[in-house]
Amino acid sequence: MSIKRETLLIGMLCLFGIIPAFAESDWLLVQTDKTQYRTGEDMEITGFVLDRTTPQIAVQIYDPDGEILGAYGVELELDDTFSKTISLDSPFYDKSGLYLVEFDYGADSDELFFEVIGTPEEPEPEPTLLTPEVLMITTDKTSYSDNEFITISGLVSDVVDPTILIGIFDPNDSPAGFYMPPVNSELEFSVSFLAKSGVNFKKTGTYTIKAHYGQSKQTTTFSFVDASTPNNAPITPSPPQIVLNPAPTPNPTPAPVPIPTPTPTQIPKPVTPKVEAPIPKPVTPNIPQAPEPDNSELALEQKEIGKILNQINRECDNSHYTDSIVYGEGMGPALMRLCNYEQAVSYFDKALIKDPNSPEILTNKGSALGKLGQFDLALEHYNLALKIDPKFIPALNNKANALAETGELEEAITLYHKILDEDPSYGIAHINLQKANEESIQYAKMQIKQESVSVSLDDSVPKIESPKVDYETPKPKNVVEQIGSFFAGIFGFLK
Repeated sequence: MSIKRETLLIGMLCLFGIIPAFAESDWLLVQTDKTQYRTGEDMEITGFVLDRTTPQIAVQIYDPDGEILGAYGVELELDDTFSKTISLDSPFYDKSGLYLVEFDYGADSDELFFEVIGTPEEPEPEPTLLTPEVLMITTDKTSYSDNEFITISGLVSDVVDPTILIGIFDPNDSPAGFYMPPVNSELEFSVSFLAKSGVNFKKTGTYTIKAHYGQSKQTTTFSFVDASTPNNAPITPSPPQIVLNPAPTPNPTPAPVPIPTPTPTQIPKPVTPKVEAPIPKPVTPNIPQAPEPDNSELALEQKEIGKILNQINRECDNSHYTDSIVYGEGMGPALMRLCNYEQAVSYFDKALIKDPNSPEILTNKGSALGKLGQFDLALEHYNLALKIDPKFIPALNNKANALAETGELEEAITLYHKILDEDPSYGIAHINLQKANEESIQYAKMQIKQESVSVSLDDSVPKIESPKVDYETPKPKNVVEQIGSFFAGIFGFLK
């Protein structure tokens, strides 16, 4: 047996030459054509079974981590030899290291190893996240006056949004206007608008431009000078107050006379003007009137700006009734003006974390929710605002709008009258009341028409159901009651 085995071994050596990877046992003689391969090459396995019992030998290949890559049943030739060519393709043979080949023949098994120099995996390039930012913002001039055009231009780093949000804020940081100029392919933007004293520019002084793009913000400033301001500016209150002091002027003239003869009777004369010297105190209240307004003036100024902005029609807002937006610090009201209601809600949510009892923020958020069609949530926010301030007119107006949108016209008309009782000059409530009255008239006419059709039908004739009218307003008990309540609302009797 040993002589036959040695003869076969010599024959294999002569047949295959140098044996790079070799395994020898009492039953098997096997080799590979090389000991080292690269990914993508072919490996050839050849072998000889010494004692043939079955016509097939099983071959399995494992990677360096012990994971099986393939299992093959290889047929023996008539001379008991076998061969198998295996492609070491990617991705199965990408790993570098020693791979195991296992041979099973009946109850016998043997193994050998070969090495693969794998292709290194190139890490996938991480996607570059665009972080757009405002690189520059400027104005064409540093100072403007009434009826001049203001041009704002700038540059951004990347185009991720088609427009950029620009807010103009007055010296008290109250909003004076919002614009959304487009960003062109050269990453530039520009917008021009007219400065009108008493309309969008109600104060003189330094105005701030805030440009928002992505998560970045850039600011710059310019001055607004009213045409009448230069004449009034040099006339400060302090110089005339010094001139208006006549008491000190006569004192120097009699003073030199009593110097040679210091009589005690002349001493009281300078004392009396000194006692009267504090009289200029009443003049001092005029000084703070010019430089800056008090808090009541600031609140009035913000209220006036809000009224002006609320009266401007928004092309993107298709609501039938006009809401009152409360303007103040933050970009939430600006987003409302631009009809970005979902983003406005998120801004108001963040603001409510800092100030949960602000009727202004609650009212603004309620309006944004109403624009999204979520009237139940909007009414909850209006009720919260009115619980804090029962006479807060923007909350009353917007609540009336939500009620009118959901068909509660009588209750809405009552609230509009309540607003006008508090502030007869509140123009938005006048407009909304007129719209609610018109809808009530249309509804009443429709009800009268339906009832007249119903009465004219003979009882002997089968009744045909009249077409349903899609109104969410709860139907009154009868037409007379409906008409009475409507006219009571118009003339202010229904409170």
